[in-house]
This record gives sequence, structure tokens and C-alpha cells, in this order.
Amino acid sequence: MEDDPLVAPDADADAESDLHLLRRFEPILRFNEGELFLPAAVEDYVRCCELFGREPGGKATLLAAKGTLTIDRLVELGIDRPRPGHYLRFVDEPASRSQVARWRVRSDRPKFRGASRLARVGVLSRWIDALNRASLMFRGRVAGGTEVAAEMQYRRECRPEYHPYYGRVVRDGGYTVLQYWYFYVFNDWRSRVFGVNDHEADWEQITIYLVDRDGDLVPAWIASSAHDEVGDDLRRRWDDPDLTLVGEHPVIHPGLGSHSGAYLAGEYLTAYDGPAFARLLRWSRRVSRTLLPWTRGQHHVGLSIPYVDYSRGDGIGIGPGEDRDWQAVRIDETTSWVVHYRGLWGDDTQDPLGGERGPAGPRYERTAAVRTSWGDPVGWAGLHKVPPDEHAARAAVGERLAELDAELGALDEQIALQRTRVRAVVASGERVPAADDLHLNTLAADRVARRDERLVLARGIDATAPVAGAHDHLRHRRLPVPEETRARRRLLALWSAVSTSFMLAVVVVTLLAPDWKVATIGVESILLLFAIEALARRQLMRFVVLVVVLVAAASVALTIGMALVRDWRVVAAVPVALIALALLVINVRELLRD
Repeated sequence: MEDDPLVAPDADADAESDLHLLRRFEPILRFNEGELFLPAAVEDYVRCCELFGREPGGKATLLAAKGTLTIDRLVELGIDRPRPGHYLRFVDEPASRSQVARWRVRSDRPKFRGASRLARVGVLSRWIDALNRASLMFRGRVAGGTEVAAEMQYRRECRPEYHPYYGRVVRDGGYTVLQYWYFYVFNDWRSRVFGVNDHEADWEQITIYLVDRDGDLVPAWIASSAHDEVGDDLRRRWDDPDLTLVGEHPVIHPGLGSHSGAYLAGEYLTAYDGPAFARLLRWSRRVSRTLLPWTRGQHHVGLSIPYVDYSRGDGIGIGPGEDRDWQAVRIDETTSWVVHYRGLWGDDTQDPLGGERGPAGPRYERTAAVRTSWGDPVGWAGLHKVPPDEHAARAAVGERLAELDAELGALDEQIALQRTRVRAVVASGERVPAADDLHLNTLAADRVARRDERLVLARGIDATAPVAGAHDHLRHRRLPVPEETRARRRLLALWSAVSTSFMLAVVVVTLLAPDWKVATIGVESILLLFAIEALARRQLMRFVVLVVVLVAAASVALTIGMALVRDWRVVAAVPVALIALALLVINVRELLRD
């Protein structure tokens, strides 16, 4: 019988053994230069927070003022409310503009400089990005200055050089699972490097899967939480060349501000499919993969909202042999704050898209449902189907062969019985009912399929299994973007800042043009700008194909539009002009940011 993953060992000896395993394989985190928030202690954070409760109607009530809250008190209040509704608030008042200005020039503030995010992608993606950023004005969002206030409070009150991880050991499906949970007081991806979101509190994890080899537990797989990955794509084999090992300690590179884990150091282009644009983005990818077959193997094609995860690993390192050491804290199903507090660990901005809301804890989703990664860590990484060792693999094949023999015996009996029935009908001169004929054919097809499955399994049970490649299980291998020269990055950054708004301005003039001659010049200017864009990004052939398709589609749309709307140009020009202005502000601001 397999071990129950929800049963935690109670004996002190087992606890010491688990702690020893956690320390033996504890990961090394190498942060990006300029990271403001490193793994922190939950008790320090809670002590700095105030606690609110939100009723079903939406009204928030203060339950514990700042300075009165402790982990024990949080547990007491959580037991009283075993449903979602509570949330912690770390920053009660964002920093003022003068405080932000002084903070930016502070000599001891970690500095970071990166290339323009929008220089990584095409002009259409930059338009979508502008729309997404504009949507923040209508959503619940973390207020400006919150990042600065959070950083100052973190440095002042949360022991910034004390770094615990919260380790958990689970035994399930032949695996011994080591989970390492890391808590950050703030996710400042948006404020720091124009990422997707900001939110108070951040929980990230790294999970190592051990298997028994001649009485010793050895690592077989590792899974690190990341933006784009789910299931099989989360995990890497222990001998994967993408994984760096220092002794028995894997090295992970958290993203700047986002803290998402990367196996290889570098910069990652991440596409965020916001719920408001998810259907449009999925459609654009299908079109791109259909019209441009050479893009089918690429993860980010078509329109996408571009973000860069900086995971260079050139900043502070935490772990064995690094700048700072870990403090191991063991947690399990008996740890009261893990089990009994089901609320959010950060401010609840009520963002309907969820990106700016604080997260729930390591055990729960925001809905108070148990996280899959906590309740079923083996299945979360797609390992239910992967036998932990050769013995388990052969045992699984043997059990399946026995099941097939039983199923084939039952099918033989059913087929013989059904065959007798239909033959008797034919022999009596009657027509066999269609349902009976279909039933017999279905049974026969099932028997053929099971016989074939048995043949394959029986042939392979005694043969040496082929050695699988380290990446054979991956559908998408997350890799950093290729490095470019500094001069080229600067050129693309300048082009992205100027071209998008200029192109939209040309669109406005074209739409409002008094005659077709000006409109023709505008269209030609747009095509020229797109051609330069395609040439700069080495995508000229893709551009040519798209132009042919878009010209055909635009001709149809223009004919329909002129038939239905008399002043369609004015209607189209107004939103385009607003987008152009927003893009200009965003791009210039990004160029000037450090």
C-alpha cells in the first residue's frame, strides 16, 4: 500500500530524519543583481501587518491593528473563519512622491539596469501591452509608492539578512518528496522591471523527488515553480544539462521582482495571456502557426503581451557555499499557521484579473481549496505516470499484464455469448438488430486493442528499456533569450520607443485624411515602418506573408465598413490616438528608468 501523502510523521526521530534530508539537498538560490526582496520569515512579516476580514458583500473590517498581530493570533482568527475572506496588509500607506525620489537616489539601494522590455517584441505586441497597462486604471491595483514603502519596512523590521525556507517531506507513489517553500514580503515585478504585476507577499517553491537506490535516497527529479510551465514542463531530470549542481545542491535563478524559478541563468521572454485578451492572443497564435509553419515549434508566436524575467544569477546567492546561509524550518499538516489560516498573505486589491491581489499560503489557493502542489506534489509535476525505479516499472508492467489477461478472458466470454445470439437470429431467418451488431463489433475491437497492448508489454518486459533523453518529456523547454550586443539592444530600445507611437500617429492622420492621396501616403508609411521593424528583427519573410494576408482581409473589412458606417474613420482614429499617447509615455518612461 502506498504512503498517504497527507500523513506527516509524528516521531521526533522521523522529524530529525526529514530535516536531515531537507538540509542535505537544500537548493541554492542565485538572485539577479538589484533584487530588493529576499526570502523572509513569516513571523516577522505578520508582526508588521494588519489583518482585515471581507464579508461576502465586499465590506472590509479591521480585525487586528498593526503591532497587535502575531502568528498565534493569526491562527486563532483563522480557526474562527475556515473560509476565505481574511487578508493581511503589509503597507498601510504608500510612500509619497518625495519619499520615492529620495529612495531612488539612496546610495545603498540595490541597482539594476536592463534592456527595454518592449525592444524584445514586435509593434503589434507593444500595442496589446499598452491596452493591458491602460486596464490597470480600471482594476484594483497596488498603489504607486507601495514598492518603496514595502522595501523600507522590510529592511527596517524583517531581518533582511535572515533567510528561512519552509521545508516539507511527503512520501507518495514510491517517491520521497522534499518541498522547499520560500516567502517574500513583496512581488515588485511591475514596478521594478515593467513586469505583469505587483502584489504584497509572494510564495514560491522548489520540489525535489528522491527515489530509493540500494537503500539510499537519491534525487531523480526537480520541479521549480515558473510562469509558463505546468505538469511535465515543470520538472527536470537530475542529470539534465540545464541544471547546475553544487555537490548535491541544485542551483535555481529567481526572476527579479517575480521570484519565478529558472534553471538556466539569463533573461526570459514571458508572454502573459491576460484574461481580457486571452481569446485574441490564442487566435493570433493559431493564425501565426497556420500561416507561418516555421513558428510552430516556438512558444511565443502571434500577438502576445511581452515581459522579461531577469534571472541572470549575478546578485546575492543563498545556500551552501554562497554569500548567505539558509535557516531550515520544517512544516507539515500539523503546522498551525499553514493549516488554519486560509486567507490572503497580502493586500486584497480585488483585482478581477487576480494579478494584483495577494496570494494565499503554501497549502491553499485563494478560494481556500488545497493547492495541487501541496495536496498532490507527485501529480503536480506529472510524475504519477513515471515509475520511480526499474523495479517499480517491471512491477507495473506485470500488474497490467495480469489485468489484461483478466479483461481478455471476460471479453472472450462476452464475445462468444453475443456471437451465439446473433448467429441464432440469422439462422432463424431474421435480421440482426443494428444495436446488437454494433455491440459485437465494439467488443471485438476492444479485444483487438487489448491483445495488441498485451503484445507490446510482454515484448518489452524482458528487454532493456531505451535510455530516454533528458528533455524527452518536455513539450516546451524554457530557455533564456539569446544574448545580443549592447549596441543592438540600445538600437532596438530606441526603435521601440519611437516607432510604435509614430506608427499610430500615422494611422490617425491616415484615417482623418481629407483625400485618398494623403491616405495612400499614410498606408505606404505604415508599410515602410513595418518593413523596417521586420528587417530589424530578422523577420522580413514573415512580414511579407502577413502583408499579403492582411491586405486581403483589410479590403473586405473596408468594403463592409464603408457600407455600414459613414464616419468610420473618426470612430477608428480616436482610440488609436489615445493608444499612441499612452505608448509614448510608457516607452519614454521605460527608457529613462534604471
